[in-house]
Amino acid sequence: MKVDKKIALIKKRLSNKSFLGGWDSQKKMAVIPINSITEKAFIAPKDARQASVAIILFEEKDKLCFFLTKRTTEVEHHKGQISLPGGAIDNHETAVDASLRESNEEIGVDVASFELLGKLSNFYTPVSYFNIHPFIWFAGGKPKININLQEVDEVYSISINELTNEKNISSKNIQKSGVNFIVPSFRFSSCVCWGATAMILSEFKDLILDL
Repeated sequence: MKVDKKIALIKKRLSNKSFLGGWDSQKKMAVIPINSITEKAFIAPKDARQASVAIILFEEKDKLCFFLTKRTTEVEHHKGQISLPGGAIDNHETAVDASLRESNEEIGVDVASFELLGKLSNFYTPVSYFNIHPFIWFAGGKPKININLQEVDEVYSISINELTNEKNISSKNIQKSGVNFIVPSFRFSSCVCWGATAMILSEFKDLILDL
């Protein structure tokens, strides 16, 4: 299927909430075993901080791709992790505007021509207390990037073929407070993604699995 047809189909599916897997999709990549007790940790409280992220789709060599970033060790939250461009929503700012502003601030992309395709389900991360609003944008050709080195170490281009390839679902050893954990991850050719970002991408993966 050509890129333009894939984009049209993604936009159509995002306009119909019945296509969104929500928590059922997100929990597939959860870092802890999910049961009736632990899943309550992922319910956003009323005072949760609000944030937005952007899945920026673009065409590169006849493939549909999106950006992931490696956060620096200088940022306040999720230091050194693989993430989608995004951040906290400012006062008097909409969630959708925040996803564009943060994308511009972090990786320097010109967001003026981006087309909004739709929005995935919100995701609450109890680690940093953020209720995350994931927006999906289409940029056309690959946008030029200008990395904000205070926030981003690297930017990776990931094809949706990599995302939907079941062989790329793996596990990763992480250490927290001196304890080793094995967590599910997406093992892409250029980076390994786990945690909140992997849980968000899991819903996107299910949305586009048959494209």
